[in-house]
Order: sequence, then structure tokens, then C-alpha cells
Amino acid sequence: MKTVKINALENNVRMSTQSLLQLIEEKIEEGYTDFEINACGQHDIGGSAWSRKDGKELNFTITNPGQRVGAMARKGTNIYVNGSVPADVGWLNSGAKIIVNGDCGDTAAHCAASGKIYVSGRVGTRSGALMKFDPKFEIPQFWVLKNTGSFSFEFMGGGIAVICGYDCAGLKSVLGNRSCVGMVGGTIYCRGPIKGIASCVKVEKLNKEDKAFLTSGMKEFLSSIDKKGLADTLLDFSEWHKITPIAPDEKQKRISVKEFRETQWVEGGIFGDFIQDDLNVFDLVTTGVGRLQTPCWEKNLCINCELCLKNCPNNAITKDENNNYSSDDNKCIGCSICSVVCPKKAWTMKNNNKEIS
Repeated sequence: MKTVKINALENNVRMSTQSLLQLIEEKIEEGYTDFEINACGQHDIGGSAWSRKDGKELNFTITNPGQRVGAMARKGTNIYVNGSVPADVGWLNSGAKIIVNGDCGDTAAHCAASGKIYVSGRVGTRSGALMKFDPKFEIPQFWVLKNTGSFSFEFMGGGIAVICGYDCAGLKSVLGNRSCVGMVGGTIYCRGPIKGIASCVKVEKLNKEDKAFLTSGMKEFLSSIDKKGLADTLLDFSEWHKITPIAPDEKQKRISVKEFRETQWVEGGIFGDFIQDDLNVFDLVTTGVGRLQTPCWEKNLCINCELCLKNCPNNAITKDENNNYSSDDNKCIGCSICSVVCPKKAWTMKNNNKEIS
């Protein structure tokens, strides 16, 4: 084991992030595996570093880091932060074990895909958002001793998060407000009150398997953050909840825009005093009179390169035996690709001002 100590601020001169990361890479090439880094706000420390020669584990002990500690860090990387960290710790974690002895800023564990992130304090807004899971790799885990900020676990697609709710007396919700919006996968275990979570998830009691997971995982978590004495308190499962996304077949059926306008919108439509609304709704991508633009072709500009013909996404353009081009209104969606690819601007787009009857 070879250890190197790096002071990123000497004689009041701060080392740049680029210089620090390059120095770390140089030391790895020299065979160093253990790093003690006294940083000064440098970003990305511990991320995307690995021992290319022999695959040995890398160990980082860091103080005073900047954003994105352990961003994209790989399996075989162990990061210990002595103190709190700003935003994006463990961003897109790819297998590292990251321990933060303090609080984390916003978006902790954002996009985490594998590995473990342990936090002995609180984490900020949108932490755990976009966590994901690929079955070919170890499932990502995100353990927090206290609570999260609002909008946590937005669009979570996989992984496991454990929010222990310790030292959170008086909080209305250990997950902040509007948590779990767009969540489609993964599991969140949390201890303490929860309010304001999205309607796309369900809250359940723990089952036997959940309790077994928390019991085994809590031992490693508390040992890693040097809080073993909290085991009895945190393993009282009476205050724990399990949050998972509602399966598609369990969700309430969404009504169409037409049904909404017929049953819940202003009677007769917002212009009902002036016109009779037939309540028809055009698709987001439409043809015919519903288009915002229509293409016009100029024969004298055309060089017959056929780029428009080959690039039209809806096969709306045709060419006859006299090399005359035309666009089928029943297929054209008004996307303007024909006018963009034409080298001579033989196609131009005109605003569609036709009255919709």
C-alpha cells in the first residue's frame, strides 16, 4: 500500500481542479493506491479514477472538496469525506463506496447506477433523482441518517434508498415536499413522517424481507459512519414505511383531452360565446389543415437531387416522370425538413392560414 498526501492549497495558492486531477492520475500510474487530500473546493475528486495496471482498489480520504465528489466513480474506489460536501456527491456513481461524515448539498446520488453512498447527516433538494438499475451490475444503494430536501427521488428508475429520519423531530416530512414525482422504479425505505409525496407511488408497511434487508444493511451503514450505538433506535420498525411506484395496471385510467373538455372544462368552451366548439382535438403531430406550416416547391430552383424525397420522415413527398415534386397533405406534418435539406431552397415553408371548419 502506497499513500500520498496532497495539499491543494499551499502558501495561499489554490491548485486548479484540472491540476489536482492530473496529479492524482500521475500518482496512480506510479503505483499509489491511498490518497489523503486536503482540498480547497476542487471538483470531481475520486471520480473516474482507477488503477489501470493491476486493478487495485483506490482509497480517498478528502476534506473540503467541491462539487461532484465521486462522480462516475468505479467499483474498487472507496471515498471517505471528513465533513460536509456541496452538490452532486456520487453523481452517476458506477460502483464506488462513498461515505460522507456530514451533510450533502443538493442532488446527492443523482443518477447513481451502482455502488453505495452513505451519509451521516442530511441531503439537499432533488437527492436520489434519476437513480437507476442495470441487472448486470450491483444495485445502487443510498443511505441517509437524517432527511432529504424537497423534490427528492424525482424520476427514480431503480435502486434502493434508505432515509433513517434520525434527529428529525418537528419535521412534517423526512422526504421534504413533492418527493417521488415521476418515480417508475426502485424502493425507498424511510422512517418518520412523510407528506406531500407524488400520487404515482404507494406507501406500504414493511414485510419480512424488508425488515431483513434493513437489519443486515443497517449494520454496515452505521459502522461506516461510526454510529453503531443508534442500531436499536433505528431498527424499531414501528415508524418505517416502504415507498414503491404504482404499477401501470394499478394506475387510474387517464381520460382523453376530448373527455376532459366535455366533462370538466368550461361548458361550451372558452370561446363558446362566439363560436360553436366541436371539441375535436388535433394530435401533437398532425397532417392536413391542422399543420402550422405547409411546404411549397419552386420548380425553377430544383436541381433534382432528391434530398427532400429521401429525408421526408413521413414519405409525404413524391416525384413524377417529369421531375415535378409535390407534397401529400394527408401525409405531410409540416416539419420543414424538406426546406432544411434542400441546397437550393426549392422548398419553403408557408404559414398555414386555412380556416379550420
